[in-house]
Parts: sequence; C-alpha cells; structure tokens
Amino acid sequence: MQAQDICFFTVRGKCFAYDVHSTACTQLEPVALTVLPELIHGNGDGLEERLSGLCPRPQLKAAIRQCRQLLDSGVFGGPRKRYRHRIQDKLLGLCLHVAHRCNLRCAYCYADAGSFGRERRLMTSQVLRKAIDFGLQHTARRANLDIGFFGGEPLLNFARIREGVEYARRRAVASGKRVSFSMTSNATLLTPEIMEFLVTERFSLIFSLDGPAAIHDRMRRTAGGSATHAQALRNILTYQKKYGGHFTVRGTFTRLTPDFSRQVLFLNRMGFPSVSVEPSQIAASDPLSISAEADMVRIKLEYDKLADIYLDRFRQGRPLTFFHFDHALRKLLNPQPAQTQCGAGGGYVAITPAGDVYPCFEMVVEEENRIGTLDTGFNVSKRREFQKMHANVRRGCKSCWLRNHCGGGCHAFNVRFNGDIHEPYRPNCELTEHRFKLSAWILSEIFSMGSKAVKALHDHVGIS
Repeated sequence: MQAQDICFFTVRGKCFAYDVHSTACTQLEPVALTVLPELIHGNGDGLEERLSGLCPRPQLKAAIRQCRQLLDSGVFGGPRKRYRHRIQDKLLGLCLHVAHRCNLRCAYCYADAGSFGRERRLMTSQVLRKAIDFGLQHTARRANLDIGFFGGEPLLNFARIREGVEYARRRAVASGKRVSFSMTSNATLLTPEIMEFLVTERFSLIFSLDGPAAIHDRMRRTAGGSATHAQALRNILTYQKKYGGHFTVRGTFTRLTPDFSRQVLFLNRMGFPSVSVEPSQIAASDPLSISAEADMVRIKLEYDKLADIYLDRFRQGRPLTFFHFDHALRKLLNPQPAQTQCGAGGGYVAITPAGDVYPCFEMVVEEENRIGTLDTGFNVSKRREFQKMHANVRRGCKSCWLRNHCGGGCHAFNVRFNGDIHEPYRPNCELTEHRFKLSAWILSEIFSMGSKAVKALHDHVGIS
C-alpha cells in the first residue's frame, strides 16, 4: 500500500480518510491524520514514543489503536486489486427517441426544443420496429432489455409508444427474452388513458418539474409562452394519488435560479417518492450556465444549506429525499468502486427517428458521436471508443482521488464542453466532490446518533 492510495480531507471541522481504490471512507480524530500515514509507510515500531509530544498519551494510544484496526479490517488500505475492464457488447438498455419535437420551450434546453439540432420529426412505425428488433438482437440470451421512450416530449408520439410496448412484448416472448419500459416526460400531456397505460405496463417514470411555480414557469413555458407549472403539477399529483408507485421527479436549476433548496423542499412537500434537482448543462457562453467561479461558490453554499436541512429533517424523523445526498450516502455505507458512470455505447444505446445509433440519449446532440445505424449495424471501431472508456484510463481522471466514486464522469459532457472524451467537465467534478464531502459529514453526524439512527438511514436510502 502507498500513501497516495489514501486521501485525507476535512469538512466542517471533522477529519476523514478515503481509500482511493476501495472507496471506503472513515472519520478520524485529528491526531490520526499523523498516525495513519506512519502506519501506511510501515513505521509502526516505536510510534507511540516518537509521537508522544503530539497529544496526551491516552488520546495517542486510542488513535494508534483506531488506525491499526482500520488497516487490519481489509476494507480500508487492503491490497490494491487490479481492475480489468470488460468490454460490454450486449445491450441492457435501449433509448428510443420517439419524438424529436417538444411542446415546451425550456430556457435551458440543451436539445434545441427537442430537435437536437436536426429536423423536427416523430419516429415512424417502421423505424420503431427495426429499433426494437435491433435491441433484442444485441442482448444476451434470456436477458432483460429496458426500453426507454424519450424526446423532446415522447407523449407527442404516444401511438408509437403503445405500439412499441405491444411489439416489444411479442418479440421478446418469441426470442425467450424479457422487456421492461421507462419514460421521461414533462407531464403536461398526461391523460387518464395514458396514465392507465403506463401503470398497466409497469413503466419506470421520470417527470420534469422545477419545483414551485415562480421558478418552474420562469424556465419551462410552452412554445406560445404560456406557463406550464399548474398543468404539470396537477397531472403528476393525479397520477400519484390514483396509482402511487415509484417515480422520480427531476428539476433543473440555473445561474439565475441558484436557490435550488427551494425546489428540493417543494418537491418533497408534494410527497414525491424520489427527487432529483440537477444543475443545467449548457455552454459557458449561455447566460444561464453555471460555470464561472462566482456561480460555483454560490451553488456550493446552496448545497451546504441543503446538507443542514437534510440532517435536521433526519433528526426530526421526516428525512428529505434528494438524489445526490441519498446516492452518495448509499455508496459511503456500501463502498463499491465504480470505474464507469454508465454503460453509454456498451450496454446502453439510443436510436433517433432517422434510425441512427448513438451511445446515449444525451450524446445525440453531436453528430460525431454516432456509432452506427439500424441499416448498417454498429460501427465497431467508433463504438469501441466509448466501450473501452473508464476512470483509470481517462487522462483527465487518472490522478483524481475521487475517480472510483464518480466513475469518471459523463462522456457526453466531456465531448460537448471540452471536445475530448478524456477531459472531464470540471464544473461537474467540483460539484461531485463538494456533495461527496458533505455526504461524509452527514453520515458522521448520523453515526454519532447511534445504531437506531444508522438503521433508519439504511432504510431511507434503500440498503437492506
């Protein structure tokens, strides 16, 4: 083991050590920041005497004992395991862009109001069926293929969604495979008929809503300029009241709406089971972009505020649902290195209305990301550029201490903002690191509350 395998950091006066390779993280007393590196370097003999002037002996002995137990556990500071990246050729997820058209004109939309910089069009029945056949053809034997419907606004082409579900189920049975379905929607076009269909077919759903009306309607308006909050919220609440179930509500914040804790609190107040509020991902030249240093400072302060709210709500027995803290806490409670963030181009691909194949729904923006067509199949060499990518070979990530937590970031953002899949999108890196450190602090505070509190946290974030 080498010293660079452990990273030390502080959050709000608390000290932490993080194993770069296992992703295990632990809180330490300040004196242990001196003790642990000595033990890592093999300088344990006579350590108590050498450091006797550092602090009172009982405190020093406790720190040495803690650090030895930590290293002896095998979870922290264990032998470095060599990672062998496996190329994923078989599909697990297929994203169908059934509508390159949208009924909204969101101010921060990266997809040019659903057209992705191309002709506004809907997927035809012919392309839909070819895409589903393509997806099933490239899955493993007896596999499950998740088919996602995306846009633009996919419900503008609901006839194709209904057809796609029926066709996919029939083709899956014939090939001895299974299918499941998902959809991302702005929720404005939901009707009783559509809701019934989504529930019957067991769709996994993401609805877009930016929190309270004052924030939502500033950014998410119709093509004619009308507000959309009331309609979207009414439809989501109707769906929730009638069908319950698990769905995610996702909001977006920008440089001009940076107080996103209001959005998180509003969505929690509505009782939604899963809440995610994300920074907008648009070019630095855009007035809504979060990329300038001053903007990043403001956003980090908002995460600080939200961490306090998260902990206060947990103490009150009414925990907050917020994806970025919930997700990081799951990984802190159950450390598992992640060499990639997603399966873009490998286990997951997206199909456009024109029948072009892309690594993911996000990467459809840049035509140079295309990895094949339904007619010609995969461009194997182009697909390999994405399949072989992971945190430990990405040039911009290899020296980052947090690379195995985030998996190297988003391929699409790297290409879009830096023109290089190897160069991570730095604003995203900064916010990921800030959220991780705050999550470590939240976890340490909850641990200090005792085993019942820790059990409650396990239940809240979904760890058995």
